[in-house]
Amino acid sequence: MSLSKVLSITVFVTAVLASPVLQSPSRILRRKPPSPSAYPLGDACGHEWQYLNFNPSDATDKGHLQKLHDVICSGEIRALSSYGQTSAENALAPYNRYFPPSDEEDDFEIHVKDVLGLIAGTSSTDGAIGSVVGTFVVDNLDFAADDPDEGDCTDEGTLAYTLTDQLDDREKIHFCDPSWTRGSVGDVDCGSLDPFPSTKMDTFSRIALHEMTHYSSVGPKTSLAEQIKDVNNADGEKVYEPSRAHGLLDPKQDDQPALTEINADSYAWMSLDARISQKCAADQSGNKWASFFTKDPPPYEDEDED
Repeated sequence: MSLSKVLSITVFVTAVLASPVLQSPSRILRRKPPSPSAYPLGDACGHEWQYLNFNPSDATDKGHLQKLHDVICSGEIRALSSYGQTSAENALAPYNRYFPPSDEEDDFEIHVKDVLGLIAGTSSTDGAIGSVVGTFVVDNLDFAADDPDEGDCTDEGTLAYTLTDQLDDREKIHFCDPSWTRGSVGDVDCGSLDPFPSTKMDTFSRIALHEMTHYSSVGPKTSLAEQIKDVNNADGEKVYEPSRAHGLLDPKQDDQPALTEINADSYAWMSLDARISQKCAADQSGNKWASFFTKDPPPYEDEDED
């Protein structure tokens, strides 16, 4: 299954006149699952994802809806994926921290660029993000709780997951409560960052991008032609957060370059690394922003040694 973890640290509503509003998600309502809708608090932007099981009259749900809308419609995820795409295309420092160079056996740089390009889209005049994102559904209901074979938000440290719901046979994203505490790229304080990428720069958009890469309409539909999942480091723990994503590639740690292009957090942290570098670099001319972080993340802690 696809989960984001707190190691570094969604809507049923159609227009009010169109159908009844959910008061709260429940297993009783799950007997007849509703259909996803467009953004219920106003006009949706181009290719905005769909929503399920949100109550727009509830203050908490309303805040979450706004956050989900803004992360797409403000262009934040497009910026993340676009800077990640540029980093891959030019083999810049952020790319080289998490992915290997292309070789005779695998066009790593092209695969990473294509995945992020599919999510970013090709033109700001054609929506706020790639058209594939308009097919994604964010479910406010922790639907994995109904499946004993899958983890859900009760699992310690889980930030979000992307799964196919057995009830309505839809592939959907669910964000768990801890994820809503993450800020935006604009909230990141450049002066407080380490000289290497760390969880200090984490954002809600990074979590969202991670989950987007898991969709079956992303990896398999690009030159990568594979499902992007959550792979394990050498100690058996999931590759979550910058140190582990770098460690997966690092010859002195896991030395598993082939696994990087099918690991969701490698895409997410590389893209955030690139975007934060661009935001914080003193010299943003050309691609000089890419050298903002002067060091790679330190080795991850081997859980087998605890």
